[in-house]
Amino acid sequence: MKKEPKTAGAYEVGYGKPPQKHQFQPGNSGNPKGRSKGPGNLHKMIAKHASKKVTVIENGSEKKMAKMDVVVSAMFNSASKGDVGAARLLTSMLQAASELAGNTDAPEFTDADIAVMIDAGNWQAELVALKVEVSDGNE
Repeated sequence: MKKEPKTAGAYEVGYGKPPQKHQFQPGNSGNPKGRSKGPGNLHKMIAKHASKKVTVIENGSEKKMAKMDVVVSAMFNSASKGDVGAARLLTSMLQAASELAGNTDAPEFTDADIAVMIDAGNWQAELVALKVEVSDGNE
């Protein structure tokens, strides 16, 4: 069998060479939806949700505040009421924020400083113990 000579304009169909009527038309892509965006960045997601505004009532008036502002405000309030865990978290957050900002004049808390803060935070337990002692003495 003899191979027939190629005629001008003939297109050979085969592996990687689909018929011309099945090839992508000019202006049409093989992936019209495009590449998927993927899961995203956790830091960007947290920042996006932390910056969303919520309505809060503070001192009897409604305010719109970012969620992160509400969280930090609540943490300061609970720390000022004697919550040692909130105070510890606030001090570590302040240190981390100052390190990220590049502040070298930020206060460094030593273990002794933290121990004093914890002892000062136990004033509620001491007050309850004192109240129990006073009530036992009145019987």
